[in-house]
Amino acid sequence: MAKNYPTVGYGSYGDPVRQLQQALNQVGYSLEVDGGFGKETEAAVIDYQKKNGLVVDGVAGSETMGSLLGQIMGGAASGGASTSKQVLSGVSDETADKLAQLEKGYTASDEVLAAGKEYESLQALQPKAYASSFAQQLAALYEEIAGRPGFHYDPQKDSAYQQYAAIYARQGKAAMEDTLGKAAALTGGYDSSYAQGAAQQAYHQYLQQLGELLPQLEQSARERYDAQGKALLSQYELLQQREDAEYELWQQEQKLWQDSSEQAREAYEALRKQDYDAYELLLKYYADKAQAEQKASDGQRVNSGKVSDKAASQESLSSTAADSLQRAMNNYLKGGDEVSALALAQQYAARMTPEQKRKFTALFEKYGKTVTL
Repeated sequence: MAKNYPTVGYGSYGDPVRQLQQALNQVGYSLEVDGGFGKETEAAVIDYQKKNGLVVDGVAGSETMGSLLGQIMGGAASGGASTSKQVLSGVSDETADKLAQLEKGYTASDEVLAAGKEYESLQALQPKAYASSFAQQLAALYEEIAGRPGFHYDPQKDSAYQQYAAIYARQGKAAMEDTLGKAAALTGGYDSSYAQGAAQQAYHQYLQQLGELLPQLEQSARERYDAQGKALLSQYELLQQREDAEYELWQQEQKLWQDSSEQAREAYEALRKQDYDAYELLLKYYADKAQAEQKASDGQRVNSGKVSDKAASQESLSSTAADSLQRAMNNYLKGGDEVSALALAQQYAARMTPEQKRKFTALFEKYGKTVTL
């Protein structure tokens, strides 16, 4: 037990309370690590004491902290038992062994490593830089609009004018021939200068009517020119709207990815900090415990001088780590990176439970892939 751990209770404040809060969080609670022993911390201590057969008083002392650290150390994903042969005078085998393991340095837990893989896998799903599907069409339309000549009316190029000109020419010719015919009938069939003049006058009357029609024809041509310009602008605006909608959709996808990536990064960093804080807490605890045992033994050797060399049993993946790994593999497969997904599955295959293996196999099958775990 943590004989050297100070007793803290409601109203206490400082590092011992922070250590207690960190330890409680490591076994499933969600306390704010603020160093203040308030109602939430007291409730968590009472709940833990009830569940673990301890004296239920809401006060954390040697018994409660020793139980907490024992659970944390028992569940930690260490690299195996210490192989250190250092003999600490007056220190028990258990304390020397745990201290030797911790002094090797921090090793990230499965949960931290899996969260890191999840964050890493999301980077492959970042949307590509925006590329408009309408850029070429918009550019061509813009050139057509910008390069469009100003309005200029040329009757000879106006089909409507040409049609009217043909009609009035026929009618003028017919009027001229009719006038000449009537004049010839009056003069016994002989042409006269008067008759020719009258005929020409009749012809020119029709041509004059055609000339009077020109302003109306020019106005109609102008309206057609304006209508064509408006049609081009409408087409350009419609394409712009479609491009704007496409860009907005891309922005939404980009934001969703950024949010997911940021959440995964924050979760990883928070989990790593919590994991490292727990490591430091254990290191301090066993260092203090070793010092206390040495002091209590008065220099006498109470251990065997040997440190356990039995390899730590390989633990199964926790559900938290498995969930993070599953999301990471799904991200890799979704992004078409089957190699990374397969490597991750094989890396942890030996530690998967049968149920976890079924889930990971089903995930690969979802993408039409086969994996043997």
